[in-house]
Amino acid sequence: MPNDMNDIVVVDDNPVLVNVLSAIFKEYGYNVRTASDGFEALTVIRERAPDILISDLNMSDMSGFELLSVVRRRFPAMASLR
Repeated sequence: MPNDMNDIVVVDDNPVLVNVLSAIFKEYGYNVRTASDGFEALTVIRERAPDILISDLNMSDMSGFELLSVVRRRFPAMASLR
């Protein structure tokens, strides 16, 4: 069961993987939002910062490493461990 950290953003350019991960987390009661690339993820995060960010590291346009670097700068509260 999820604890107080129940909002997850899943980022991957493989739609099958996004759907599978989303279904698994939703089955366990998590609120899941998805993005197909780093730029879309930034838009989703800007709307509401998630408790957990799960990202593919090897994506075109913006890699997961680049996404995490931007997230750390723009959303410093997300970078801290609870």
